[in-house]
Amino acid sequence: MKKTELEVRLGNDYAELPRMIDSVEEFLQSHDAPSAIAYKAHLALEEMCTNIIKYGYDDANAHEILIHLCQEPNRLTIRLEDDGHEFNPLSSAEPDLDKPLAERPIGGLGIHLVKKSMSALDYRRENGRNILEMRLDY
Repeated sequence: MKKTELEVRLGNDYAELPRMIDSVEEFLQSHDAPSAIAYKAHLALEEMCTNIIKYGYDDANAHEILIHLCQEPNRLTIRLEDDGHEFNPLSSAEPDLDKPLAERPIGGLGIHLVKKSMSALDYRRENGRNILEMRLDY
């Protein structure tokens, strides 16, 4: 399999998420990505894009979130870029999974699942943009 790429641009609006998921699903199916890889990719994209939309902006202006997928033999790389508030999900605190659910603070579990499901993660802030790269090896 040769290296192939997909780029999806979406607005900071929850209504954009189904279109993004459909595009990613079609891309992964066309490259025969294993179902476990597709599941992890969808989980990561939905979680991270939802967080960007919900917490990334203080204004009601339109913003663009850029999603770039690169499929190579036995590897899927996902890059998310946004111009929201600086936020490094890799530095977020790990949830205390030993506490009863009712005693845990709200939030953090989705990022935890993304961290645990990826082969590698990298974050950087460049030119006022958050750039998160996630890699799935299989």
